Parts: sequence; structure tokens; C-alpha cells
Amino acid sequence: MPAARRGLGLAGPRVWLRLSQAEKAFGERILFQKADFWLESNERAVLVGPNGAGKSTLFQILCGRQPQDDGHRVQLPGVRVFYLPQDFRPAPGTVYGLAHAITPLHRAELELERTPPEHTGEVWRQIRELSFWKGRVARTLADFGLDAHSDQSTEQLSGGEGVRLGLAMAFLSGAEVLLLDEPTTHLDLRMRLRLEEMLLAYPGAVGLISHDRALLSRVATTVYHLEAGRLFRVAGGYATYLGERERIRRTLEKARFEAEKERERLLQAIPDRRRPGTDRRKREKALLQTRAERIQVPDPPPPERRWSLELAAEGTPRLVLEARRLKKSYPQGEEQTRTIIREATLRIFRGDRIALVGANGAGKTTLLRLLLSRELPDEGERMLGYGVSAAYLDQLYHGLEPDRPLFAQFASRFGEARAAVLLGRMGFRPPHWHDTPRSFSGGERARAGLALLGALRAGLLVMDEPTNHLELELLEALEKALVDYPGTLLFVSHDRALVRKVATRFWGLEEGVLVEYPSYAEAEAAMLGKPALRLNPYGETPPEAEPPPEERDLEQEHTALLEQLDEPGLTERSRQRLRADLLALEDALYRQYALEFFRPYPYRYRVQREGLEVFADEELGFWRFWSREEACGGEFSGGVLSLEGKPSPRLLRAVLQMAFELLSARVVRYGKQSFGRKGYLKQFMPDSKRQFTKPKKP
Repeated sequence: MPAARRGLGLAGPRVWLRLSQAEKAFGERILFQKADFWLESNERAVLVGPNGAGKSTLFQILCGRQPQDDGHRVQLPGVRVFYLPQDFRPAPGTVYGLAHAITPLHRAELELERTPPEHTGEVWRQIRELSFWKGRVARTLADFGLDAHSDQSTEQLSGGEGVRLGLAMAFLSGAEVLLLDEPTTHLDLRMRLRLEEMLLAYPGAVGLISHDRALLSRVATTVYHLEAGRLFRVAGGYATYLGERERIRRTLEKARFEAEKERERLLQAIPDRRRPGTDRRKREKALLQTRAERIQVPDPPPPERRWSLELAAEGTPRLVLEARRLKKSYPQGEEQTRTIIREATLRIFRGDRIALVGANGAGKTTLLRLLLSRELPDEGERMLGYGVSAAYLDQLYHGLEPDRPLFAQFASRFGEARAAVLLGRMGFRPPHWHDTPRSFSGGERARAGLALLGALRAGLLVMDEPTNHLELELLEALEKALVDYPGTLLFVSHDRALVRKVATRFWGLEEGVLVEYPSYAEAEAAMLGKPALRLNPYGETPPEAEPPPEERDLEQEHTALLEQLDEPGLTERSRQRLRADLLALEDALYRQYALEFFRPYPYRYRVQREGLEVFADEELGFWRFWSREEACGGEFSGGVLSLEGKPSPRLLRAVLQMAFELLSARVVRYGKQSFGRKGYLKQFMPDSKRQFTKPKKP
């Protein structure tokens, strides 16, 4: 038992670390003021709040790494604090050497070296009592997946392995207080479950910053909420905090309203300097202005905290993706190879929501990249269903280009107006639009990825660790959006709450072989090394071939699907597949209606080119060009047609044909491109005949 614990006794809870009336600001930005935070013996306190609110700074002040601007920090004599930051990097040395060096056994060994030989008896007795720490070091390293790296230099560890070594050192330190900042980021499910057990069994106090809701629900005894410069304490577990969260939000809104009201009152009370008594009124004005400027108006809640994410999808065929006997290896050393994927045979059907779970390094990301043809397999084949559009949000940059400005990426895909709306909804303001994703923090990249996700319309959505660095409320918004998503979903996640809520199928990689589990409970048992039932991810029943739309009564099928969705007793897997079937059927219905009922607007010109029928009409010098699927337009003045919109290549060629051969244009400008008549005739003039039509006069 640590010295402070022996000296204090355990008759009742004692406050070991306290921060009273603390304030901290960076420039004009106030992180928190009049904040009270304390840790009692055996307490498990969780600190939550939006990204950027100052949670990590508060922990750094608690452990003494940063000074506070005002207030008091009290640490009980003999109490040791171990702080694990998000970006922990171990000191040079071996993995086992660093883990052993932080234990009480190593401190006793150092004490032996400093003790004269005639007084070493007591120290030797203490070393014998602490000898069990040798076995505990080995077990703790194994708990965090580092047993194979014991003799390895810490400089050769990856970022995730370094953080896991930091966690092992925290539990081996014997410190009375542990402060852990996002400890689960690089942990797989088995390690997270083991971390929960270690946190519950730890004899000291623990302060924790985490977005893992399953961990918070099981471990937390007290929750602190930091937002808009104010720190709230909620006694009780995470469930109690969820009930109090709305009250906290209303308190913040009221504080903001009162501060704005008081500032406005002071500014209106400033006297008119044109009245008599100029000197006195100048002093009053300066005093009131100073008082008004000192009033801190809390920032309003960020937009993403009031915004619900919605995901759109496209219809797909019944068999979305199929892969057979995929295999992938990577070179390891000069003559050796490491096989990551030994056997992956699978089928993904319309409406499936598949969670790919497993240990870190099992090959989950590699499998996703193989299925999307981002990498080529050594053996096997992969087939994507006809017309399936797939979107992939990777683990690091979430589908964004790392070195291209954020706004430029969105504007090129969705137009400037929509790009501004998408980024604004996720809390990105104009000053940050020209930053690149490489310069963002993990939380900012995740928010930018969600902004992109809200604009995509994909039949197959593939996501690799989408919840990393997301704050709790944004994570809940993503979870709700994925539950409501009508397409097909394949995702990798260690967030147990998300997997349980969203997934209907569960896959895992065991020694490079892809398997399916009938439920999440079976998947969890398999990852913990317990007996579990396994299925074939390829499936036993071949999918039924769908007849072409012209041979089906789509409206009758639509009615039948709606009736099936209302039936009681449907499993979540069946319900999601029916929703995806309904989406595909509605897409087919819309196409059928377009063919049956499409009537062009009154037009001046019509051209048929490459199987596309394009119409044109003019009003007040603005020409509009359209087909069944898309449209564009532009001003025509002085022989120059300036096109707006984003026409497809086929529509653009038809518009150029109309402009040069019917409108007698000299130049057509589109974006940064300009087309002249000679260039058009040389590049686009087809050998086949063209058909031009003018509407007949009535």
C-alpha cells in the first residue's frame, strides 16, 4: 500500500487533490473560471465536454505541469500523481526497462544503492516484500499487448504502442492519483475490457477523460462537465449525468443571456459627453466601458451540438459486394513476408450493417481497402454490384485530401454555397476554411469527415474507426444517423455502444481468416478467448435474382414492402434489409415515372448526341440547357457563352454543339476552360450525323 494511503487511513473518503476557484485563459479566450475540481480516495471522476473546451489543460494544471492564472491547487503530502497525456511518448530505453523503472520495487532497489552496507537489512526486507512486482510487470505488459515487445527499444514503437506502454506504466506506478487523458484511443475491445477491470480494482483515485460510453457507464462515480468556461460537478454515475445534461445546458444559456443583458445595460448607461460636466462624464463613461468590457459573455453552444446528422443513400442491387478467397501479404525484412489476410470469402447484401471487429493489427483496415480496390490482393477476386456507389472514410483523414485546403475540397465537389453550409454546420468558420486537414487535430478531422459524410449519397458506406476523437454529443448524432441510414454499411469500430446499436451482422478476423458471429455477445466472447459460435460470412443461401423492372409491378411491390415493415416481431437485420429494398424500389419507380411522364418544357432548340436528348431555351439573355437527368445554363453576350453549373461530359459536348452550330457563339467559357469554334470543330466534331430540331410554330 502506498505511503500516503497508509498514513491517511481508509476510515472515510479523503480529498487527495483539489483545485479551488481556478481560472485559465490563453489570450482573450477564457478556458474556465472559478472552477472547483477535487478527487477523493477511491473516486472515479470523469471529465467530459466539447473538444477544445480545455479538458486536457485542466488535467495538466491538476498534475502541476501548467500553472493556473488564479485559484489554488492543493495536493496532500505524500500523494503522488501520474498523468498520461493523449500524445504520450515514452523516454528512450526498452519496454520492460521503462515499465520496471516506475514500480515501487525499482525505487526500493535505488534506495538499496544509496544505503550504507551496515543498514541494508531493512531495505532488503522491503525488496523481498515487493518482489511480486516482477510478475506484475509482465502481466500488465501482456494486458496491453506489449509482451512481444518487452526487449524492444521504445523508439521503435508506433504511436499507439507508446500510449499503451504509458497505460501500463500508470498502473505499475503505484501512484495515489491517476489522470488519464483519452486512454482508450488505441485499445481494441479486449484491452478496453481489461482496462475497465483495472480501473475498478485500482486502490487509488482516478481522473479520466474519455468518449467511450460503455467505459464511462461502468466506471464513473462522478462526472465533471466543462463547457463555455464553466465547470459543473454531477455526483453519481454516467446515467445520472445524462439526466442532468439538459439542466447544465439551460444554465449555460441563462448565464449567457444575463451577461449580454448586463453588458447592454452598462453600455446604454454611458452618459452623453455633449452635456455639461464634461470631465465628470468622461470619467463615468470610461468606468462604465471598463465594467462592460470585463463582463465575459459565454460562447453559444457550437452548431454541431444542436445539429442532427442525416445520411442519404442510393438504391443498389440485392447483392452489393462479393469476394472470394482474398489473400494479402506484405514483405517483412529482406526475404520474409507477413500474411495479413489468409482467407476472406464474403457476400454483402442490400441493407446489411456489418461491424468488423477484432484485435489491433488483425488486418481490418487491409480488408476494407481490398474490398474497395484501394489495394490489390495477392490472390482471389472481388466484385462490386452493378451501379453501386461506394464511399470510404479512412481512419486518419476521414475521406479528405490531407494537403488540400478544406473549403477547396468541398467547393469543388458540392459548390461554394453548399460547401459553406456543410462546413458551418460542423463548426468550421471562414478563418479555418483554408487550412489543410493535415494541420487539424484529431477531433477537427473527425468533424470535417462528418461534414463530408452529410453530403454524400452512397449505396455502400465504408467507415474505418469513425468515432475516434469525437465528443459525446457528436458521437450520439452519428450513431442516430447510422441507425436511420437506409443504405448498406460496413464499418470498423471498438465503440461497443455504437456496434450494439447499429450493426446487424458481426465479422471478425481470426489469424487472418474472416469469420462471422451470430451476435455481438458471441463476437465479444471470441475476442476474449472464450468459446463462441462462428458462421460462414459468404452465406449458405444464394441470393434470388431480381427480374428487370419492366417485368415487375413496382407499385404493388412497394405497397407489399410497406406492409411488411409494419409487421410486429421483425428482427433488426430484417427491418434494415426491408428499408434498403424499399429505397432501391423507390429509385426504380422514379426512373419508371420519368420515362412515362417526362415532358420537356417549351424549348427553342433540341439536339440528340451520344444517345442524350438535350433542350435549350433563352430568357432575357440567359440560356438554359437540360436533359432528363441534369441541367446547366449561362449568359450569352457578345458572342461569348459563360456556363454555370457542373454539366457531365456528355451534356457539355451537346451544349458546345448547340452554342457553335445554332447560336453562332465565338467562345464558350466553363470554369477555367475556354472553347473556341476551331478548337471545338477539331476536338468534338463527330463523324456521324447530328439531328437538330426547332419547335414548330403554332
